[in-house]
Amino acid sequence: MFSEKEVNLYFVRHGETQYNVEKRLQGICDSPLTVNGIAQAKSVGIGLSDIEFKAVYASESRRVVDTARYAIGQRNIPIFTDPRLKEMNFGVLVSLSQTELLAQYGNILEKLYSLTDLNMSAPEGESYVQLFSRTSSAIDEIIHKHKNEGGNILVFSHGVTIGNYIMQIAKLSGYPHLENCSVSVIKYLNGEFYVDRIADTSFRDKYYLK
Repeated sequence: MFSEKEVNLYFVRHGETQYNVEKRLQGICDSPLTVNGIAQAKSVGIGLSDIEFKAVYASESRRVVDTARYAIGQRNIPIFTDPRLKEMNFGVLVSLSQTELLAQYGNILEKLYSLTDLNMSAPEGESYVQLFSRTSSAIDEIIHKHKNEGGNILVFSHGVTIGNYIMQIAKLSGYPHLENCSVSVIKYLNGEFYVDRIADTSFRDKYYLK
């Protein structure tokens, strides 16, 4: 009988962006990496440089693709983009600042982030259930593609997307907060997932390029 080989998925959240600094809800819209965000991306790349990666997958959002490119640097690894790895769609809330959100929609974010109902969504947005469905469909395809030979795979994505995926895979009570360019590792073998680390900033911080 054929035996699969272990696939190690290294999830990396994108670097700091202009909207992160302005405390705007980014979601499916985009804003450029800051100077600090570029430094974070380069630093996490150096931190991961001793690990051999078979391939790199990234959300189509520019901030994520740029993070991946800065992190990979001169390494000859193909980057495959996938729209299913994009951030959660917050609908009408997208691009609003914390002040604007509170003024226009009250405590709607507090309700969303309470996770009391994973089917809840912002107006014209998607729920955590819908987000997990599209994220897991992308991850399942990645695993299927690489499980015959196994190895390490880099996946660049977004805070809520990665956090929600980990939360539902590991059956956590809430999704973890992921700092920019933190690393989370999930191992897959023979239909089983194992969460090895969550929101690890050591790869980024050890070689932080100030």
